Amino acid sequence: MVNWRTLEAKVDKTIGDAFDEEVRHYPYKKDGTVDPSRPITSLRGVLHTPSPEGTINIGAGVVTNMAASEGALVVQRADMGAVIFRPKDVIRGNELPGTPLWEIKTVNDRYSSIIVLTLNQK
Repeated sequence: MVNWRTLEAKVDKTIGDAFDEEVRHYPYKKDGTVDPSRPITSLRGVLHTPSPEGTINIGAGVVTNMAASEGALVVQRADMGAVIFRPKDVIRGNELPGTPLWEIKTVNDRYSSIIVLTLNQK
């Protein structure tokens, strides 16, 4: 029998390999100041912004509603290294026109092979 977590991880990796782009993670403290204890890190992830209907598909069949100023970043756990994401940290889309910035709103680590960050555009 196929282990569903193994199958899910393969699907998530296939999506990541096809659609990921470089982003940069800037760690911040809760008070809005830079957190020098965590390094600035470049990594790859799939950035999602909402469709005109206000929905996004973040993989694994998960569809959610988002406001126009929101987005999501899906990162493979295997590719993260020692990165620690926290609310108030900032993500820069290095490969997007204008290299937009988003603030991390929530960190969802409930999935077996991915981390999903909900983002607010800055």
